Amino acid sequence: MAPAKTAIQVIEDVYAAFQRGDIAAILQRVAPGAIWRQASTLPWGGDFRGPEGAAEFFRKLDEAAETTGFEIRENIGHGDEVFSFGVYSCRGRRSGRTGSAEWMFRWRVQDGKIVSYESYEDTAALLAAL
Repeated sequence: MAPAKTAIQVIEDVYAAFQRGDIAAILQRVAPGAIWRQASTLPWGGDFRGPEGAAEFFRKLDEAAETTGFEIRENIGHGDEVFSFGVYSCRGRRSGRTGSAEWMFRWRVQDGKIVSYESYEDTAALLAAL
């Protein structure tokens, strides 16, 4: 039996799945009662629950913006939490303008599943692209 993945390994798997466009693989990692939180000022923002909510988040994100870059600069693990820092770049689907923003994500992982995701980013920079 393979040892359980650490929280950082789970989140690294999530990032790899996002970069290859495999949202289904991400949703498999989301616990049924997970809280998925994004700034409500963004078209894909709000509070979502479980895999269904995370799927709604990704649907709204894809509807509003084409992801043109996703750079992870650092992951810091602390027990069941992972703090990640990076840059997101996109092109607004309606406007055609581009934008990018630095972000920090706070993840909580239990038993190999994401139980909490919170995003902190420069929403003004992203909204300008939309």
